[in-house]
Amino acid sequence: MGSYASGQTVTVSGTVSNTKGKPVPYAFVRDARHSYATFADSAGVFKLKADPSSTLAVFADNYKDAQVKLDSRTSVSVVLTEGITYDGVVSLKAGQQTQTTTFLQARQQLTAGSGVVTANGGSDVTVVSAGFAVEPTRGSRYLFEDWVPGFGLNKNDSLVFEKTNLYNFDKIDGTIVYTNDGRSMAQVSPSQLKSFTLYDKKGRAHVYENAPSINRNPFIEVLVNTPKYKLYKKLDSKLTRANYHTDGLLETGHRYDEFTDVERYIFVSAADNKPQSVSLKKSTLKKLFNGDADAFIAAQGSRDVDEEYVKDLGDSLNNK
Repeated sequence: MGSYASGQTVTVSGTVSNTKGKPVPYAFVRDARHSYATFADSAGVFKLKADPSSTLAVFADNYKDAQVKLDSRTSVSVVLTEGITYDGVVSLKAGQQTQTTTFLQARQQLTAGSGVVTANGGSDVTVVSAGFAVEPTRGSRYLFEDWVPGFGLNKNDSLVFEKTNLYNFDKIDGTIVYTNDGRSMAQVSPSQLKSFTLYDKKGRAHVYENAPSINRNPFIEVLVNTPKYKLYKKLDSKLTRANYHTDGLLETGHRYDEFTDVERYIFVSAADNKPQSVSLKKSTLKKLFNGDADAFIAAQGSRDVDEEYVKDLGDSLNNK
C-alpha cells in the first residue's frame, strides 16, 4: 500500500449498506478531519475527495452514525446499524395543505374564495374562479420535484449538516428551504453560510452561494468555482396567472397558471472581477478561460456543452 504526503487527498469510492446487505440511499459521508463531504446516491454508492490518513464519518436517518478509518484505502464498504427511528419526511408531492402552509397535497381541490381544501380524487389542483375552471398549474416554483439532501459550509469552513432535514430550492425567492417532517418548512439563512450544496435524485451536486453583486436573491447556483474563474447560473422565474377569456365566439389566454424560467449564465474573472453574461459554447469557454480550458475541451471531443460539461470543466481546473 502506497504512502501519501501530509495534506494530500485521494478520491475514495465506496458503498453504504445496512446489516441486511441492502443499500442505504442518500447517506451523508464526510472526511472527519476536513470539510470534504458528499451524499451516497439512490443505490448507496458514493465518491469523494478525502485525506487518506483520515476517517470517514457516515450519517443516515434511522441509523446509528458510523466511522471508518481509511488507512490509505481508496475503496471502502460501510455498514450502518439500525438506530433511532424518526418520522420520515413526507414527500413534497404529497405534503399536507393548511391555511398557513404552501404545500398542496395531491388529489386535492382548492375552491377559490372559500378557502376550503377538499380531497376529490383528482391528481392535480383545480381553482374555480372568474367563471372558468383553472387547469392544473404547469411547472413549479421549486427546482426539484421532491425534497433532496443537502449540507452547508459556514464562513469558518465548517460543515453544517442536519441528519433529519431535507431541502429544496425556491426559484421565485432564490431561497433554500428545508423541512424535517414534510408538513412545515423554513428558509436556510445565507448570512452565516459560505455555500450550500443540494444533491438531486441522480446524485448530481448543485452548489449555491450568496453573491449579492451577481444576484439580489439570497442564493445563486455556481457551476464553476476556481481561484481564477467563476461561472454562475442565474435563474429568473415568474408565475403567470390564468387569463382565459371568451365572449362566446372567440377564446383568448389560457386556463392554467404557469411557472416559467429564464436561465442566464454569468462569468466572473478574478483578473477584473466584472460580471458578464455569457453563452455556453466551446468558442466562448476558450476565450473566457484564456487557454486554461483548451486541454479539457479537446479531450471532450464532440460532447455537447451543457451545465454538466462546465461543472466537469471546473473540476478539471481545480484538480490541476
